[in-house]
Amino acid sequence: MPISIGLPIVTSCSVDSCGYNHGGCHAGAISVGGPHSHCNTFVDTADKGGRDETASVGACTRTDCKFNDSLICSAEGITVGASADNADCLTFEAKETAGATA
Repeated sequence: MPISIGLPIVTSCSVDSCGYNHGGCHAGAISVGGPHSHCNTFVDTADKGGRDETASVGACTRTDCKFNDSLICSAEGITVGASADNADCLTFEAKETAGATA
């Protein structure tokens, strides 16, 4: 069985309505994207499934996130919860842009 070496894990998920969330996220891997860092793997169901292991973050299309490195998340881990939608990456931080002032 393949192992996701070096990928960040979903350290916590507060979205109880997701079928992969039961004592933590148990999807094999999630992807994050969309205009507000949506967990694209979110499944709104009372049925619970997935793997025994905690999910990794397999892909992220939020190129404006400081943790995005060639469409892969470089954070140590992420938190998923309600924000603009049911299931969003709450670890998202916008990249600093050139010429930005503090």
